[in-house]
Amino acid sequence: MKIDSLHIYPLKSAKGIAVQTTEVENIGFKYDRYFAILNSEKEVLTAREFPTLLKIKTQFKEDNLVLEYGGKRKSIDLNDFLNPIEVAIFKEPASGKEAPVSVNNWLSSILEIDCSLIKINTDNLRQTGHNAISFCDLHPIHLITQESVNALNKKLATAIEIDRFRANIVISGLKPFEENTIAKITIGQCEFVSVLKTERCTLITIDPKTGEKDKKQEPLRTLAKEFRTDKKVEMGIYLIPTKLGTIHATDPITVEMKMKE
Repeated sequence: MKIDSLHIYPLKSAKGIAVQTTEVENIGFKYDRYFAILNSEKEVLTAREFPTLLKIKTQFKEDNLVLEYGGKRKSIDLNDFLNPIEVAIFKEPASGKEAPVSVNNWLSSILEIDCSLIKINTDNLRQTGHNAISFCDLHPIHLITQESVNALNKKLATAIEIDRFRANIVISGLKPFEENTIAKITIGQCEFVSVLKTERCTLITIDPKTGEKDKKQEPLRTLAKEFRTDKKVEMGIYLIPTKLGTIHATDPITVEMKMKE
């Protein structure tokens, strides 16, 4: 069993970054879903409604977040997120700090709506259960296995790439969907517990390279038909970190499986 890749997605619903090493914090990988875009109603936008987000690239240069779209770039000093703002993510309250007007104007021209960029407010984080989270959907870290994606691809007329699933950790060395039975996973010095299987939605029907939705609703349709579990369409698992530190793509992995009922 080994790590195939590690990923962070600094801007919610935008293109991710493959990393060789990352810090593991209580709220997940450092910088993962630290940033989000709001509409004029102060609601967090996702690629489900605005597929263009998937084509916005992100990177960090020193203390700056750099956004890129269509060959144009916008750099934002991380210290320039100043104005506290109360927002809604999936109709639940959250808190952030707003970027300068020039950044918001740049994003508004791309999405063709009035919008603004925010950064998480570390003094007032969202809560899910007893755990603080960033602007992620539900839980801090998402894991998927290459074998599960391979099994799905065998059922599809046209294979898809694993980036459709926007995982933080991609591993290989298990049987297809065997990750569903993981109870605990140790990567290097860090430990995580599995809390939930990841329920899939229409986001995986959007090609992240083109921003176009599949007309036949693939791979969601095949996933629902061939691999439905507990009456839900699920693939991958959510993890919560229980021992923090730094992990590397070369770190060894050990897993503890759930007891069979």
